Amino acid sequence: MELFKFIFIYTLLIMSVLGYGLIFSKNFTLYNNFQNKNISLGYIGLFGIFFSIIISYITNFIFPHNNLHNLIFIFIGIISFLTFLKKKNKKLISKYFIFCYLISFFSIFYFKSHDDFPYYHLSLITNITENKIEFGISHFDIAFNHVSSLFYFHSLFKTFLTGDYFYQIGQIGVVIFINTILLENIFKNKSNKLLNISFFLSICLIILTNVFFYRLAEHGTDRSAQILFFLAVILAINLLEENKLKKDSFELLIIVFSLIISIKSFYILYSILFLLVYLKFFTLADILKVFKIFPVLYLGLLIFSLMIFSNIAASGCLLYPVSFTCFDSFFWGYGKEQVISAMQWYEVWSKAGASPNYRVDNFEEYLHNFNWVPYWIENYFFNKFSDYFLGVLFVMSIMYFSFLPKKIILINFKKYLSIYLIFLLLLAEWFLNHPALRYGGFVLVFLVTAFPFVIVFANQNFQYKKKLIQIRLILLIVFIIFSGRNINRLINEYNIYDYNLLKNPNYSIQSNFYNMQNSKNLFFKDPYKCYENNSSSKIKCKKIFDYNFYYNEKNN
Repeated sequence: MELFKFIFIYTLLIMSVLGYGLIFSKNFTLYNNFQNKNISLGYIGLFGIFFSIIISYITNFIFPHNNLHNLIFIFIGIISFLTFLKKKNKKLISKYFIFCYLISFFSIFYFKSHDDFPYYHLSLITNITENKIEFGISHFDIAFNHVSSLFYFHSLFKTFLTGDYFYQIGQIGVVIFINTILLENIFKNKSNKLLNISFFLSICLIILTNVFFYRLAEHGTDRSAQILFFLAVILAINLLEENKLKKDSFELLIIVFSLIISIKSFYILYSILFLLVYLKFFTLADILKVFKIFPVLYLGLLIFSLMIFSNIAASGCLLYPVSFTCFDSFFWGYGKEQVISAMQWYEVWSKAGASPNYRVDNFEEYLHNFNWVPYWIENYFFNKFSDYFLGVLFVMSIMYFSFLPKKIILINFKKYLSIYLIFLLLLAEWFLNHPALRYGGFVLVFLVTAFPFVIVFANQNFQYKKKLIQIRLILLIVFIIFSGRNINRLINEYNIYDYNLLKNPNYSIQSNFYNMQNSKNLFFKDPYKCYENNSSSKIKCKKIFDYNFYYNEKNN
Protein backbone atom coordinates (compact mmCIF):
# COMPACT_ATOMS: atom_id res chain seq x y z
CA MET A 1 0.00 0.00 0.00
CA GLU A 2 2.78 2.45 0.93
CA LEU A 3 4.62 1.65 -2.29
CA PHE A 4 1.56 2.36 -4.44
CA LYS A 5 0.92 5.58 -2.52
CA PHE A 6 4.51 6.67 -3.16
CA ILE A 7 4.31 5.91 -6.89
CA PHE A 8 0.94 7.69 -7.17
CA ILE A 9 2.26 10.85 -5.51
CA TYR A 10 5.48 10.68 -7.53
CA THR A 11 3.44 10.51 -10.74
CA LEU A 12 1.29 13.47 -9.74
CA LEU A 13 4.36 15.58 -8.97
CA ILE A 14 5.92 14.78 -12.36
CA MET A 15 2.60 15.71 -13.99
CA SER A 16 2.59 19.00 -12.07
CA VAL A 17 6.10 19.88 -13.24
CA LEU A 18 5.09 19.10 -16.82
CA GLY A 19 2.00 21.25 -16.38
CA TYR A 20 4.14 24.27 -15.52
CA GLY A 21 6.39 23.43 -18.44
CA LEU A 22 3.40 23.55 -20.78
CA ILE A 23 2.33 26.91 -19.32
CA PHE A 24 5.86 28.21 -19.85
CA SER A 25 6.11 26.83 -23.38
CA LYS A 26 2.80 28.39 -24.39
CA ASN A 27 3.23 31.81 -22.80
CA PHE A 28 6.95 32.56 -22.54
CA THR A 29 8.70 30.96 -25.53
CA LEU A 30 8.51 32.27 -29.07
CA TYR A 31 10.20 29.36 -30.83
CA ASN A 32 9.42 26.38 -28.59
CA ASN A 33 5.66 26.72 -28.17
CA PHE A 34 4.30 23.16 -28.09
CA GLN A 35 1.08 24.33 -29.73
CA ASN A 36 2.92 25.45 -32.87
CA LYS A 37 5.60 22.75 -33.24
CA ASN A 38 6.48 19.28 -32.09
CA ILE A 39 8.74 19.70 -29.10
CA SER A 40 10.06 16.94 -26.88
CA LEU A 41 8.18 16.45 -23.63
CA GLY A 42 11.67 16.29 -22.13
CA TYR A 43 12.20 19.97 -22.91
CA ILE A 44 8.72 20.70 -21.55
CA GLY A 45 9.85 19.08 -18.30
CA LEU A 46 12.98 21.24 -18.14
CA PHE A 47 10.80 24.30 -18.79
CA GLY A 48 8.66 23.17 -15.85
CA ILE A 49 11.66 23.00 -13.52
CA PHE A 50 12.87 26.40 -14.76
CA PHE A 51 9.47 28.08 -14.35
CA SER A 52 8.81 26.45 -10.96
CA ILE A 53 12.15 27.77 -9.65
CA ILE A 54 11.22 31.32 -10.67
CA ILE A 55 7.83 30.96 -8.95
CA SER A 56 9.51 29.55 -5.84
CA TYR A 57 12.06 32.35 -5.57
CA ILE A 58 9.42 35.06 -5.99
CA THR A 59 6.74 33.63 -3.70
CA ASN A 60 9.25 33.04 -0.90
CA PHE A 61 9.71 36.81 -0.67
CA ILE A 62 6.09 36.97 0.46
CA PHE A 63 5.39 33.82 2.46
CA PRO A 64 6.78 30.44 3.43
CA HIS A 65 6.06 27.44 1.22
CA ASN A 66 3.65 25.88 3.66
CA ASN A 67 1.12 23.15 3.12
CA LEU A 68 -1.58 25.39 1.61
CA HIS A 69 0.81 27.19 -0.72
CA ASN A 70 2.28 23.95 -2.02
CA LEU A 71 -1.04 22.16 -2.44
CA ILE A 72 -2.29 25.05 -4.58
CA PHE A 73 0.95 25.08 -6.58
CA ILE A 74 0.87 21.33 -7.25
CA PHE A 75 -2.85 21.35 -8.06
CA ILE A 76 -2.48 24.13 -10.65
CA GLY A 77 0.33 22.18 -12.33
CA ILE A 78 -1.70 18.96 -12.51
CA ILE A 79 -4.80 20.71 -13.85
CA SER A 80 -2.70 22.52 -16.45
CA PHE A 81 -1.13 19.26 -17.60
CA LEU A 82 -4.48 17.50 -17.94
CA THR A 83 -6.08 20.50 -19.66
CA PHE A 84 -3.34 20.86 -22.26
CA LEU A 85 -3.23 17.09 -22.72
CA LYS A 86 -6.94 17.10 -23.57
CA LYS A 87 -6.71 20.10 -25.92
CA LYS A 88 -3.61 18.96 -27.77
CA ASN A 89 -4.68 17.36 -31.02
CA LYS A 90 -1.27 15.88 -31.77
CA LYS A 91 0.26 13.28 -29.53
CA LEU A 92 1.94 14.93 -26.54
CA ILE A 93 3.26 11.96 -24.55
CA SER A 94 5.77 9.88 -26.49
CA LYS A 95 6.70 6.25 -25.92
CA TYR A 96 10.21 7.45 -25.08
CA PHE A 97 8.93 9.54 -22.17
CA ILE A 98 6.82 6.65 -20.88
CA PHE A 99 9.89 4.37 -21.02
CA CYS A 100 12.07 6.90 -19.18
CA TYR A 101 9.38 7.43 -16.55
CA LEU A 102 8.94 3.69 -15.95
CA ILE A 103 12.64 2.87 -15.78
CA SER A 104 13.10 5.68 -13.23
CA PHE A 105 11.40 3.41 -10.68
CA PHE A 106 14.70 1.55 -10.35
CA SER A 107 16.42 4.66 -9.02
CA ILE A 108 13.85 6.67 -7.01
CA PHE A 109 13.85 4.22 -4.11
CA TYR A 110 16.77 4.40 -1.70
CA PHE A 111 17.44 4.43 2.03
CA LYS A 112 20.64 6.45 2.36
CA SER A 113 20.66 9.92 0.84
CA HIS A 114 23.50 12.06 -0.43
CA ASP A 115 25.97 12.95 2.35
CA ASP A 116 25.03 16.63 2.10
CA PHE A 117 21.31 15.92 2.48
CA PRO A 118 21.40 15.47 6.28
CA TYR A 119 24.18 18.05 6.58
CA TYR A 120 22.43 21.04 5.03
CA HIS A 121 20.14 20.25 2.05
CA LEU A 122 17.17 19.16 4.17
CA SER A 123 17.64 22.06 6.60
CA LEU A 124 17.67 24.67 3.85
CA ILE A 125 14.58 23.22 2.17
CA THR A 126 12.78 23.02 5.50
CA ASN A 127 13.64 26.64 6.27
CA ILE A 128 12.01 27.75 3.01
CA THR A 129 8.85 25.78 3.90
CA GLU A 130 8.73 27.34 7.39
CA ASN A 131 9.78 30.94 6.71
CA LYS A 132 9.80 33.51 3.98
CA ILE A 133 13.32 34.39 2.89
CA GLU A 134 15.68 34.92 5.84
CA PHE A 135 18.99 36.76 5.92
CA GLY A 136 22.22 35.57 7.54
CA ILE A 137 21.36 31.88 7.90
CA SER A 138 25.03 31.04 7.31
CA HIS A 139 25.72 31.95 10.93
CA PHE A 140 24.11 28.68 11.98
CA ASP A 141 26.61 26.65 9.92
CA ILE A 142 29.07 27.40 7.14
CA ALA A 143 27.21 24.90 4.92
CA PHE A 144 24.16 27.17 4.78
CA ASN A 145 26.13 29.53 2.54
CA HIS A 146 25.61 26.99 -0.27
CA VAL A 147 22.24 27.87 -1.73
CA SER A 148 20.88 26.23 -4.87
CA SER A 149 17.75 26.77 -6.91
CA LEU A 150 17.02 23.06 -6.46
CA PHE A 151 16.35 23.75 -2.77
CA TYR A 152 13.74 26.32 -3.76
CA PHE A 153 12.31 23.92 -6.32
CA HIS A 154 12.01 21.10 -3.80
CA SER A 155 10.43 23.36 -1.19
CA LEU A 156 7.32 23.46 -3.42
CA PHE A 157 6.61 19.77 -2.85
CA LYS A 158 6.23 19.48 0.92
CA THR A 159 2.61 18.85 1.91
CA PHE A 160 0.79 16.77 4.48
CA LEU A 161 0.74 14.02 1.84
CA THR A 162 4.39 14.15 0.80
CA GLY A 163 6.23 15.13 3.97
CA ASP A 164 9.98 15.54 3.39
CA TYR A 165 10.23 12.43 1.22
CA PHE A 166 10.07 13.76 -2.34
CA TYR A 167 13.15 15.98 -2.44
CA GLN A 168 14.63 13.83 -5.18
CA ILE A 169 12.00 15.04 -7.66
CA GLY A 170 14.36 17.62 -9.17
CA GLN A 171 17.21 15.19 -9.78
CA ILE A 172 15.01 12.41 -11.14
CA GLY A 173 13.14 14.98 -13.23
CA VAL A 174 16.40 16.02 -14.89
CA VAL A 175 17.24 12.36 -15.58
CA ILE A 176 13.79 11.51 -17.01
CA PHE A 177 13.51 14.63 -19.14
CA ILE A 178 17.03 14.49 -20.56
CA ASN A 179 16.78 10.75 -21.27
CA THR A 180 13.56 11.51 -23.16
CA ILE A 181 15.22 14.27 -25.20
CA LEU A 182 18.19 12.05 -26.07
CA LEU A 183 16.16 8.98 -27.05
CA GLU A 184 13.96 11.11 -29.28
CA ASN A 185 17.07 12.68 -30.84
CA ILE A 186 18.47 9.22 -31.53
CA PHE A 187 15.42 7.36 -32.81
CA LYS A 188 13.64 10.13 -34.71
CA ASN A 189 16.26 10.04 -37.46
CA LYS A 190 15.38 9.29 -41.06
CA SER A 191 16.69 5.94 -42.25
CA ASN A 192 19.13 7.47 -44.72
CA LYS A 193 20.37 10.21 -42.39
CA LEU A 194 24.09 10.33 -41.63
CA LEU A 195 25.08 10.06 -38.00
CA ASN A 196 26.64 13.35 -36.89
CA ILE A 197 28.52 14.60 -33.83
CA SER A 198 25.34 15.48 -31.93
CA PHE A 199 24.06 11.96 -32.43
CA PHE A 200 27.14 10.34 -30.90
CA LEU A 201 27.29 12.91 -28.09
CA SER A 202 23.66 12.04 -27.30
CA ILE A 203 24.65 8.40 -26.83
CA CYS A 204 27.59 9.51 -24.66
CA LEU A 205 25.30 11.58 -22.44
CA ILE A 206 22.88 8.67 -22.04
CA ILE A 207 25.83 6.54 -20.91
CA LEU A 208 27.09 9.19 -18.47
CA THR A 209 23.63 9.72 -16.99
CA ASN A 210 22.58 6.09 -16.64
CA VAL A 211 25.81 4.16 -16.14
CA PHE A 212 28.08 6.53 -14.22
CA PHE A 213 25.30 8.50 -12.49
CA TYR A 214 22.99 5.53 -11.92
CA ARG A 215 22.61 6.11 -8.17
CA LEU A 216 20.15 8.98 -7.73
CA ALA A 217 20.99 9.50 -4.06
CA GLU A 218 24.51 10.60 -5.07
CA HIS A 219 23.33 13.35 -7.41
CA GLY A 220 22.96 16.16 -4.88
CA THR A 221 23.04 19.42 -6.83
CA ASP A 222 26.35 18.77 -8.62
CA ARG A 223 25.46 15.99 -11.03
CA SER A 224 22.22 17.53 -12.26
CA ALA A 225 24.17 20.63 -13.31
CA GLN A 226 26.81 18.49 -15.06
CA ILE A 227 24.18 16.52 -16.98
CA LEU A 228 22.56 19.77 -18.09
CA PHE A 229 25.91 21.18 -19.19
CA PHE A 230 26.46 18.15 -21.42
CA LEU A 231 23.04 18.81 -22.97
CA ALA A 232 24.09 22.45 -23.48
CA VAL A 233 27.18 21.20 -25.36
CA ILE A 234 24.96 19.20 -27.73
CA LEU A 235 22.72 22.22 -28.33
CA ALA A 236 25.77 24.45 -28.88
CA ILE A 237 27.23 22.07 -31.47
CA ASN A 238 23.89 21.90 -33.27
CA LEU A 239 23.95 25.69 -33.53
CA LEU A 240 27.61 25.96 -34.55
CA GLU A 241 27.10 23.44 -37.36
CA GLU A 242 24.53 25.71 -38.99
CA ASN A 243 25.29 28.80 -41.06
CA LYS A 244 21.93 30.25 -40.14
CA LEU A 245 20.76 30.80 -36.57
CA LYS A 246 18.25 28.17 -35.41
CA LYS A 247 16.13 30.30 -33.13
CA ASP A 248 14.47 27.38 -31.37
CA SER A 249 17.83 25.82 -30.41
CA PHE A 250 19.27 29.16 -29.26
CA GLU A 251 16.21 29.76 -27.10
CA LEU A 252 16.67 26.30 -25.57
CA LEU A 253 20.34 27.07 -24.91
CA ILE A 254 19.40 30.26 -23.04
CA ILE A 255 16.98 28.34 -20.80
CA VAL A 256 19.36 25.43 -20.14
CA PHE A 257 22.29 27.67 -19.25
CA SER A 258 20.11 29.82 -16.97
CA LEU A 259 18.96 26.65 -15.23
CA ILE A 260 22.53 25.34 -14.85
CA ILE A 261 23.84 28.55 -13.25
CA SER A 262 20.89 28.78 -10.86
CA ILE A 263 21.48 25.20 -9.68
CA LYS A 264 25.22 25.68 -9.14
CA SER A 265 26.38 29.27 -9.35
CA PHE A 266 30.06 28.53 -10.04
CA TYR A 267 28.98 27.11 -13.42
CA ILE A 268 28.73 30.72 -14.55
CA LEU A 269 32.30 30.12 -15.72
CA TYR A 270 31.00 27.46 -18.13
CA SER A 271 28.89 30.08 -19.89
CA ILE A 272 31.99 30.81 -21.99
CA LEU A 273 30.49 28.14 -24.27
CA PHE A 274 27.30 30.20 -24.57
CA LEU A 275 29.43 33.24 -25.41
CA LEU A 276 31.11 31.29 -28.23
CA VAL A 277 27.74 30.47 -29.79
CA TYR A 278 26.48 34.02 -29.25
CA LEU A 279 29.48 35.54 -31.05
CA LYS A 280 28.95 33.30 -34.08
CA PHE A 281 25.66 35.01 -34.86
CA PHE A 282 25.78 38.35 -33.01
CA THR A 283 28.19 40.99 -31.75
CA LEU A 284 28.35 42.36 -28.23
CA ALA A 285 26.73 45.53 -29.54
CA ASP A 286 23.67 43.48 -30.60
CA ILE A 287 22.65 42.68 -27.03
CA LEU A 288 19.47 44.81 -27.08
CA LYS A 289 18.52 43.31 -30.42
CA VAL A 290 19.03 39.80 -28.98
CA PHE A 291 16.74 40.58 -26.05
CA LYS A 292 14.10 41.66 -28.56
CA ILE A 293 14.48 38.49 -30.64
CA PHE A 294 14.62 36.23 -27.57
CA PRO A 295 12.42 37.69 -24.79
CA VAL A 296 13.10 34.56 -22.71
CA LEU A 297 16.45 36.23 -21.95
CA TYR A 298 14.56 38.47 -19.54
CA LEU A 299 13.52 35.40 -17.58
CA GLY A 300 17.08 34.10 -17.73
CA LEU A 301 18.24 37.43 -16.30
CA LEU A 302 15.48 37.25 -13.69
CA ILE A 303 16.44 33.78 -12.44
CA PHE A 304 20.10 34.84 -12.36
CA SER A 305 19.20 37.95 -10.33
CA LEU A 306 17.09 35.89 -7.94
CA MET A 307 19.97 33.44 -7.53
CA ILE A 308 22.34 36.33 -6.75
CA PHE A 309 19.88 37.73 -4.23
CA SER A 310 19.52 34.37 -2.48
CA ASN A 311 23.32 34.24 -2.21
CA ILE A 312 23.41 37.74 -0.72
CA ALA A 313 20.66 36.85 1.74
CA ALA A 314 22.44 33.72 2.96
CA SER A 315 26.08 34.83 3.01
CA GLY A 316 26.40 38.49 2.05
CA CYS A 317 28.20 37.41 -1.15
CA LEU A 318 27.09 37.74 -4.75
CA LEU A 319 28.66 34.37 -5.58
CA TYR A 320 29.75 32.41 -2.54
CA PRO A 321 32.57 31.40 -1.95
CA VAL A 322 34.25 33.90 -4.31
CA SER A 323 35.61 36.29 -1.69
CA PHE A 324 35.85 39.42 -3.85
CA THR A 325 32.07 39.25 -4.35
CA CYS A 326 31.49 39.45 -0.57
CA PHE A 327 30.75 42.66 1.29
CA ASP A 328 31.45 43.30 4.97
CA SER A 329 28.98 46.17 4.80
CA PHE A 330 26.15 43.62 4.93
CA PHE A 331 25.85 43.21 8.69
CA TRP A 332 24.24 39.78 8.34
CA GLY A 333 27.00 38.53 6.04
CA TYR A 334 29.33 35.68 6.84
CA GLY A 335 32.32 38.03 6.55
CA LYS A 336 34.96 38.30 3.84
CA GLU A 337 37.78 36.93 6.03
CA GLN A 338 35.69 33.92 6.98
CA VAL A 339 34.84 33.34 3.31
CA ILE A 340 38.53 33.44 2.37
CA SER A 341 39.22 30.87 5.07
CA ALA A 342 36.33 28.73 3.87
CA MET A 343 37.56 28.93 0.28
CA GLN A 344 40.96 27.72 1.40
CA TRP A 345 39.33 24.79 3.20
CA TYR A 346 37.30 23.84 0.11
CA GLU A 347 40.45 23.96 -2.02
CA VAL A 348 42.39 21.80 0.46
CA TRP A 349 39.54 19.29 0.58
CA SER A 350 39.18 19.09 -3.20
CA LYS A 351 42.95 18.64 -3.53
CA ALA A 352 42.89 15.62 -1.20
CA GLY A 353 44.44 17.50 1.73
CA ALA A 354 41.54 16.71 4.01
CA SER A 355 38.86 14.10 4.51
CA PRO A 356 36.59 12.99 7.36
CA ASN A 357 39.55 11.00 8.70
CA TYR A 358 42.55 13.30 8.25
CA ARG A 359 43.77 16.76 7.25
CA VAL A 360 47.18 18.28 6.52
CA ASP A 361 48.67 20.51 9.18
CA ASN A 362 49.64 23.56 7.12
CA PHE A 363 47.04 24.55 4.53
CA GLU A 364 49.06 27.40 3.00
CA GLU A 365 52.16 25.27 2.54
CA TYR A 366 50.11 22.44 1.10
CA LEU A 367 48.46 24.71 -1.49
CA HIS A 368 51.67 26.56 -2.40
CA ASN A 369 52.64 25.99 -6.04
CA PHE A 370 51.99 22.31 -6.75
CA ASN A 371 52.91 20.82 -3.38
CA TRP A 372 49.49 19.20 -3.27
CA VAL A 373 49.85 17.24 -6.52
CA PRO A 374 51.71 14.16 -5.10
CA TYR A 375 49.12 13.82 -2.32
CA TRP A 376 46.26 14.27 -4.80
CA ILE A 377 47.72 11.56 -7.03
CA GLU A 378 48.14 9.19 -4.10
CA ASN A 379 44.82 9.85 -2.38
CA TYR A 380 42.46 10.85 -5.19
CA PHE A 381 43.87 9.97 -8.60
CA PHE A 382 44.24 6.41 -7.32
CA ASN A 383 41.54 5.17 -7.24
CA LYS A 384 38.63 7.62 -7.57
CA PHE A 385 39.80 9.54 -10.62
CA SER A 386 41.54 6.64 -12.34
CA ASP A 387 38.51 4.33 -11.93
CA TYR A 388 36.27 6.90 -13.58
CA PHE A 389 38.76 7.75 -16.34
CA LEU A 390 39.34 4.08 -17.18
CA GLY A 391 35.57 3.59 -17.18
CA VAL A 392 35.19 6.35 -19.76
CA LEU A 393 37.95 4.83 -21.91
CA PHE A 394 36.27 1.43 -21.65
CA VAL A 395 32.95 2.90 -22.77
CA MET A 396 34.55 4.61 -25.75
CA SER A 397 36.31 1.34 -26.65
CA ILE A 398 32.96 -0.45 -26.63
CA MET A 399 31.51 2.22 -28.92
CA TYR A 400 34.57 1.99 -31.17
CA PHE A 401 34.24 -1.76 -31.63
CA SER A 402 30.46 -1.46 -32.03
CA PHE A 403 30.64 1.03 -34.89
CA LEU A 404 34.04 -0.11 -36.29
CA PRO A 405 35.22 3.01 -38.13
CA LYS A 406 37.23 2.12 -41.24
CA LYS A 407 39.77 4.91 -40.81
CA ILE A 408 40.91 7.17 -37.97
CA ILE A 409 39.97 10.48 -39.55
CA LEU A 410 40.05 13.81 -37.71
CA ILE A 411 39.55 16.05 -40.74
CA ASN A 412 36.73 18.07 -39.14
CA PHE A 413 38.45 18.47 -35.80
CA LYS A 414 39.66 21.98 -36.69
CA LYS A 415 36.03 22.99 -37.17
CA TYR A 416 35.34 22.18 -33.52
CA LEU A 417 38.74 23.23 -32.16
CA SER A 418 37.31 26.27 -30.36
CA ILE A 419 34.87 24.06 -28.44
CA TYR A 420 37.55 21.55 -27.56
CA LEU A 421 39.84 24.35 -26.36
CA ILE A 422 37.02 25.50 -24.08
CA PHE A 423 36.79 21.97 -22.67
CA LEU A 424 40.56 21.96 -22.07
CA LEU A 425 40.47 25.44 -20.52
CA LEU A 426 37.68 24.46 -18.15
CA LEU A 427 39.48 21.20 -17.32
CA ALA A 428 42.67 23.15 -16.53
CA GLU A 429 40.70 25.50 -14.26
CA TRP A 430 39.11 22.49 -12.60
CA PHE A 431 42.47 20.80 -11.99
CA LEU A 432 44.17 23.93 -10.66
CA ASN A 433 41.39 25.04 -8.32
CA HIS A 434 39.01 22.23 -7.34
CA PRO A 435 40.10 18.85 -8.78
CA ALA A 436 37.30 16.72 -7.37
CA LEU A 437 35.03 15.01 -9.89
CA ARG A 438 31.86 16.31 -8.28
CA TYR A 439 32.92 19.91 -9.00
CA GLY A 440 32.53 19.64 -12.76
CA GLY A 441 35.15 16.94 -13.29
CA PHE A 442 32.78 14.18 -14.35
CA VAL A 443 31.45 15.99 -17.39
CA LEU A 444 34.74 17.69 -18.37
CA VAL A 445 36.81 14.49 -18.22
CA PHE A 446 34.13 12.68 -20.25
CA LEU A 447 33.95 15.41 -22.89
CA VAL A 448 37.72 15.82 -23.26
CA THR A 449 38.16 12.04 -23.56
CA ALA A 450 35.16 11.27 -25.75
CA PHE A 451 35.21 14.19 -28.17
CA PRO A 452 38.06 12.91 -30.42
CA PHE A 453 36.29 9.52 -30.64
CA VAL A 454 33.05 11.29 -31.56
CA ILE A 455 34.80 13.23 -34.33
CA VAL A 456 36.17 9.96 -35.74
CA PHE A 457 32.74 8.31 -35.63
CA ALA A 458 31.04 11.29 -37.29
CA ASN A 459 33.63 11.34 -40.10
CA GLN A 460 32.67 7.82 -41.19
CA ASN A 461 29.37 9.00 -42.68
CA PHE A 462 27.49 6.11 -41.09
CA GLN A 463 23.88 5.81 -42.21
CA TYR A 464 21.32 5.55 -39.44
CA LYS A 465 19.54 2.49 -40.87
CA LYS A 466 22.80 0.57 -41.32
CA LYS A 467 23.83 1.10 -37.69
CA LEU A 468 20.43 0.70 -36.06
CA ILE A 469 21.25 -2.72 -34.59
CA GLN A 470 24.41 -1.41 -32.91
CA ILE A 471 22.53 1.63 -31.61
CA ARG A 472 19.77 -0.47 -30.09
CA LEU A 473 22.26 -2.91 -28.60
CA ILE A 474 24.31 -0.17 -26.93
CA LEU A 475 21.19 1.45 -25.44
CA LEU A 476 19.84 -1.92 -24.33
CA ILE A 477 23.11 -2.61 -22.50
CA VAL A 478 23.05 0.88 -20.93
CA PHE A 479 19.57 0.46 -19.46
CA ILE A 480 20.24 -3.12 -18.36
CA ILE A 481 23.30 -1.84 -16.47
CA PHE A 482 21.23 1.02 -15.02
CA SER A 483 18.51 -1.36 -13.85
CA GLY A 484 20.88 -4.08 -12.66
CA ARG A 485 23.11 -1.76 -10.64
CA ASN A 486 20.09 -0.19 -8.96
CA ILE A 487 18.57 -3.60 -8.18
CA ASN A 488 21.88 -4.68 -6.68
CA ARG A 489 21.96 -1.43 -4.66
CA LEU A 490 18.45 -2.09 -3.33
CA ILE A 491 19.45 -5.61 -2.29
CA ASN A 492 22.48 -4.21 -0.45
CA GLU A 493 20.38 -1.56 1.27
CA TYR A 494 17.95 -4.26 2.36
CA ASN A 495 20.79 -6.34 3.80
CA ILE A 496 22.58 -3.43 5.48
CA TYR A 497 19.73 -1.12 6.55
CA ASP A 498 16.76 -3.51 6.43
CA TYR A 499 15.26 -1.22 3.78
CA ASN A 500 12.05 -2.77 2.46
CA LEU A 501 10.48 -0.54 -0.18
CA LEU A 502 7.24 -2.54 -0.07
CA LYS A 503 6.70 -1.56 3.57
CA ASN A 504 8.31 1.88 3.57
CA PRO A 505 9.70 3.27 0.29
CA ASN A 506 10.88 6.53 1.86
CA TYR A 507 14.51 7.40 2.41
CA SER A 508 15.80 7.70 5.96
CA ILE A 509 15.35 10.96 7.86
CA GLN A 510 16.49 11.37 11.46
CA SER A 511 15.87 14.25 13.84
CA ASN A 512 19.50 15.40 13.69
CA PHE A 513 19.15 15.98 9.93
CA TYR A 514 17.36 19.27 10.68
CA ASN A 515 20.55 21.08 11.64
CA MET A 516 19.35 24.64 11.18
CA GLN A 517 16.11 24.06 13.00
CA ASN A 518 17.96 22.35 15.89
CA SER A 519 20.40 25.28 16.04
CA LYS A 520 17.55 27.76 16.28
CA ASN A 521 16.08 25.76 19.15
CA LEU A 522 19.47 25.86 20.86
CA PHE A 523 20.37 29.51 20.25
CA PHE A 524 16.99 31.16 20.82
CA LYS A 525 14.58 31.02 23.71
CA ASP A 526 11.71 30.91 21.23
CA PRO A 527 12.89 29.81 17.78
CA TYR A 528 9.76 31.18 16.13
CA LYS A 529 10.30 34.77 17.28
CA CYS A 530 12.87 37.28 16.11
CA TYR A 531 14.05 40.01 18.49
CA GLU A 532 17.47 40.68 20.00
CA ASN A 533 16.68 39.72 23.60
CA ASN A 534 15.36 36.35 22.43
CA SER A 535 18.90 35.07 21.85
CA SER A 536 20.88 32.94 24.28
CA SER A 537 24.05 33.03 22.15
CA LYS A 538 26.18 35.42 20.06
CA ILE A 539 23.83 34.93 17.13
CA LYS A 540 21.14 37.59 17.25
CA CYS A 541 18.00 38.19 15.24
CA LYS A 542 16.20 41.38 14.37
CA LYS A 543 13.35 42.19 12.04
CA ILE A 544 13.64 44.71 9.24
CA PHE A 545 10.52 45.24 7.12
CA ASP A 546 9.17 42.03 8.66
CA TYR A 547 12.15 39.94 7.45
CA ASN A 548 14.39 38.00 9.85
CA PHE A 549 18.04 39.07 9.85
CA TYR A 550 20.47 36.85 11.76
CA TYR A 551 23.88 38.26 12.61
CA ASN A 552 26.82 37.64 14.85
CA GLU A 553 26.90 40.13 17.69
CA LYS A 554 30.55 41.06 17.06
CA ASN A 555 29.77 41.85 13.41
CA ASN A 556 27.18 44.47 14.16
